[in-house]
This record gives sequence, C-alpha cells and structure tokens, in this order.
Amino acid sequence: MSEAPPKIGDDAIRGTFHRRHLPSPAVAFSSAEGKAIFAKALQGGFLNAYFRLSETFTTQGHPSFCSLGSLSMALNALLIDPHRVWQGVWRWFDESMLDCCQPLDVTRLKGLTLANLACLAHCNSAEVALKFGDSISEEQFRDDVKAATSSAPDNGEGISERFTVMVVCYNRQRLNQSGSGHFSPIGGYEEESDLVLIMDVARFKYPPHWVPLKLLYQALQDIDSDSGKPRGYLLLRATDEMHRSCSACSDRCGQSSGDDAAVSASDAPSIKDKVAAVLAQNDPLPFLRG
Repeated sequence: MSEAPPKIGDDAIRGTFHRRHLPSPAVAFSSAEGKAIFAKALQGGFLNAYFRLSETFTTQGHPSFCSLGSLSMALNALLIDPHRVWQGVWRWFDESMLDCCQPLDVTRLKGLTLANLACLAHCNSAEVALKFGDSISEEQFRDDVKAATSSAPDNGEGISERFTVMVVCYNRQRLNQSGSGHFSPIGGYEEESDLVLIMDVARFKYPPHWVPLKLLYQALQDIDSDSGKPRGYLLLRATDEMHRSCSACSDRCGQSSGDDAAVSASDAPSIKDKVAAVLAQNDPLPFLRG
C-alpha cells in the first residue's frame, strides 16, 4: 500500500489561518437565514446603503488597515473624487492614499483611533459626524442606523446630499468574535428582528454578517486603550469642499497635539521596538488584527 503524498507547504502555513468560523449570534450574509433577513430588510426600505457600498466593497489590505479599508470603501461609495490618480488614468480612493494624518508605517503597527479616522475622512472631503459610544443612547444609535441605511444614494443627478455612510468602531469580543477593536461600514438594518448588517472589511476572516443592534451598541461602549475613549461610529456624507490640510487635526479630532492625532513618523521606531519585543516572546496573537 503506497504512502499518502506529503502535503505541500505544511511548514510554511503552520500557525496561519484560512477564515474563521463565524460565531453566534452573528448570521452569515449568504446563509439561508441571512438571505431571508436581507429580503425583509429590502422590503422595509433599510438597504439603500448596501447597494452603493457593495459596489465598492473592500478587503482591508493589511491586518491593521480595517479603518483605512472602511474609509476608502465609504469615500468611493459617496462618489467623492480624490483629485489624485490611483493607477493609470483613474482617480479612485485606495488605502495607500490615506496617509495625510498618520504615516502608513505607523498605522500598520498600531492602527487608527476613531478620532484619527474622523480627521482623515474630513481631510479627504467628507462631511463627518463623530459619535462616541457613551454620548448616545441605544435608541439614538438605532435612529442613526435607520437614517443611514434608508437614505437615498441617488437624487437623479448623482450622489444625494442626504446619502450617509455609517462606519462603526466596535469591540469584536462583544460579538463573540476573535480580535478586539475593529472598523467596518454598516450596510443594512432589519427592523422586526432588530439586526444590523456589518459589511466586514476583514473578509479574509469573517463574511458580511447580521448582528443584534443591541449587542453592537454594547460593543461601542468599550474603551479604546490607545485613545482612552469609548469606541463609536462616524456618519459620512459627500461635500463639495476640498480639504487637503491636516494642520487642524488636533482641534477637529478633539485631541491635544500630543495625542494620537498628531502621531508622526518619528514615533514609529519605538513602536517597532515594542512589536519586536512581543514577537521575541513567540506570541503574535496581539497583532492578529482585523
């Protein structure tokens, strides 16, 4: 009896992952139940955001780029012209272009805070409303979800002034998911079951999924250790104004010039030293972001 051929690349992929099981109470978007929820949400009029966002759905390009992936997806869904070339002759937002508030090398190491992302969105021509979890009630959050998912994306002449994209910053652990802080856009809402559609930009990890709004609200309350503030969400709209200066980032983000909004490239070496120290302990789990 011949021996089974060896599996190619076992050593190379040991300790790595191909997707994660989506734990309850989340409902996978493509499951039979997920499709039924989608149909009810569509009938209820709370999927307007989904169709525009699905046209620009992004997989974050690095485990720490959930914020940048969510923002580039949102800016493209809002049809904002970056007035910069992405590739060839095309102007299109990409994560690599979102570095005016913090160098990409720093973001790879420590991600972004909610206030950082609000500043970055403003610098790239979005109208921004930042809401921390402790500043809003569950009912206010529900109202904002309904407004964002039911706003009409098109007024017949292009993007509607009312069209809003919501990007949430939440603690995955509240949803029984692996990881901690994460960003993703909200694509829909089903009123009867009170479920929210998270269009998860870490698509290598979890598919888009429905979660109870009450649980997601709780996931907005946890403190982000990097900022010392609760998590929360952004409401983004297109604006005709063009912003290119980050000189007022600290004021706009509500942070002093010594906080995260003012992180510079010179901070990167000390962060890298901390990363190296943890990796030397053979414990990469703190850096399995997304």
